Amino acid sequence: MLEIVFFTSSPIKLAHARYLCRNYDVLITGFREKTFGATYIEPRIYDREQLIELSYQDALTRWKLASNINNLFFIEDTSVAIEALSTERETPGLDIKYWMAETNFATLDAQLKALGNNRCATVRSDLVLHLPPNFSDTNYLQFTSSVVGCIVDKEQVFDTNPMYPWLDNKTFSKWFVPDSCSLPISMLPIAEANQYDFRAQAFRNMLAFLERNKIINCRSELAVQNNLEIEESLFIICGPSCAGKTTLAEYLVERYGYYHIEASDFMHLSHYQRHGVDSSVNIGDFAKQALHDQPEIVAEQILRNIQANKAGSVVITGFRSPLEVDWFQRYYMGGYPIVVVYVTADAALRFERSGVRQRDDEAANRETFDRRDAQQAAMGLEELERRFMPNRVENNSNLEQFFNNFETRYIQNQQSSYMANNAGYLTAGTLESLILLTLLDKWSSQEYFTTTEISHMLNQSLDGKPKSKNNVSRYFNQRFYPYFEIKLIDGKRKYRLSNTGYGKARRLEFAKLTSPTLNKKP
Repeated sequence: MLEIVFFTSSPIKLAHARYLCRNYDVLITGFREKTFGATYIEPRIYDREQLIELSYQDALTRWKLASNINNLFFIEDTSVAIEALSTERETPGLDIKYWMAETNFATLDAQLKALGNNRCATVRSDLVLHLPPNFSDTNYLQFTSSVVGCIVDKEQVFDTNPMYPWLDNKTFSKWFVPDSCSLPISMLPIAEANQYDFRAQAFRNMLAFLERNKIINCRSELAVQNNLEIEESLFIICGPSCAGKTTLAEYLVERYGYYHIEASDFMHLSHYQRHGVDSSVNIGDFAKQALHDQPEIVAEQILRNIQANKAGSVVITGFRSPLEVDWFQRYYMGGYPIVVVYVTADAALRFERSGVRQRDDEAANRETFDRRDAQQAAMGLEELERRFMPNRVENNSNLEQFFNNFETRYIQNQQSSYMANNAGYLTAGTLESLILLTLLDKWSSQEYFTTTEISHMLNQSLDGKPKSKNNVSRYFNQRFYPYFEIKLIDGKRKYRLSNTGYGKARRLEFAKLTSPTLNKKP
């Protein structure tokens, strides 16, 4: 899969670019994610060609300092021309970001009415693709697209789309009604919004150019799993909240050396990537829409995580939709046979357990707990229970009985010594390994820590050269990971291991104890 870097400081534009490239075998990575470098400087000028040239040259300078210039990157500039205001030059033109910050609808509406109420507007996207020296004599190619429409007569009140944050209530899209539409583009269903997406044609042209030149390909169907030579199973454990999914997964981690992956950690990752940490967009609403519109959103990330970590036997918890399970079963190419288990328990007992475990997201009362149960059932959990009824394991008694019932049915031939053979190295950089192992020591406390605190704890455990606090901060600020839960406390981001992070840390810990050289891989 080809990686193409997008120079942007906006996570929303990055999410939009990934969506527009979703049908191709490309990985769109933000420049900050790749290098932790600042994005290019975009001069505040009104000449389009001059702005594009200066922006490209600044991006190229940063690219040469940070990366291999034979790779591809692109930048994108959005502009708006309001016809009534564009007598001398396009207004607001390329200044749209700053203009929106300084303009409210009432002022704009009055201004347009005073000029005869011509509300026509055009939104334009200019995409600039850097071409490596060994590919072309041209430094870059420019792809352009635009959409014509008008400004609403009355400002609408609505929320940003949870799944598609570029359909928001903050940018010019909240006021812009494409021709042939009756609502602002931000309020349209995604299928309709796609038809009037002002960036879409520029991206299509860029992708078509890369495909014609055999640089990228359309995504092809992956082969179905057919190699099941390994005795141990890959377990997918489904079930309602507090039924015992995580408890069973942690048992498999400790006794048999499985790598535990929690699906909700990847749903949070998708949410963070689109909306940031301090967003008001509810994670439950986001997950519900995500599983409806893009059911593979979590399963695909989990599959890539398994591949990137070179993980052997894995236990996955938290799938809510049959479509997630179907997608994973179809595209998983490891040699481990997949076994789906549905864990359940009485609702009253599950609510009682929720109060005992005292997690941040636990329901405050039974009514809220039941409402969340209903939401998860609607996402597909009810269908999963029906489909995998023969694989149902009840957890209404003590843990010993629960574990014995599971082992009797699914792990009769595996021995507890299996962990020594199975829990090998998972791919991780040295700094990531140190961070995971440092937070593993604090797992039982369930506390959150700042990057400064993590750096201090990490260096206390090192015998050699201490790690810079800046390096630890850079690791966390460069991108989001499924290995950490994030909480804003007094305005500061604080971190602790997620269930997936705990699963990886335990595997790394065991590998370190049995073969210390494994943990030295950069």
